[in-house]
Amino acid sequence: MKFERMKYIREDKDLTQKQIAKILVVERSTYTGWETGKDTIPLRKLSQLCDFYNVSIDYVTGLSNIKNYNITNTTINLKDVGKRLKNLRLKNNLKQKDIFTFLNTTSSTYSAYETGKVLIQTSFVYSIAKKYNVSIDWILNKIKEFKP
Repeated sequence: MKFERMKYIREDKDLTQKQIAKILVVERSTYTGWETGKDTIPLRKLSQLCDFYNVSIDYVTGLSNIKNYNITNTTINLKDVGKRLKNLRLKNNLKQKDIFTFLNTTSSTYSAYETGKVLIQTSFVYSIAKKYNVSIDWILNKIKEFKP
């Protein structure tokens, strides 16, 4: 999963891949894989990167052209993420099966996301945000409300 703006923002700040890798506490080759789209950046690292740049995850992923939201929380709480995923599903009158089928994953995997046992994968949260027109920053409880 390639997010074009990762490279653009880094270069705009005159930073090297090595410098960003050090900030994220990963090898440069790992960061390079994320920036080129060879590998998908884990959601916690994406959030950390966006916090460093002071930009929204939605902006970096291309879901929005809004660079900044009023970020009220930088800590990812699995229970909060799970509640927001569940509320989003219920608001759209969906069953868990509808979501895990859409994501091409298992019921136990998706259930672990909604119960806050595991943080949802970047590619899954991106797909959900895109399909249901919601903010990844909102799902992660970094912002209190989202109005598309």
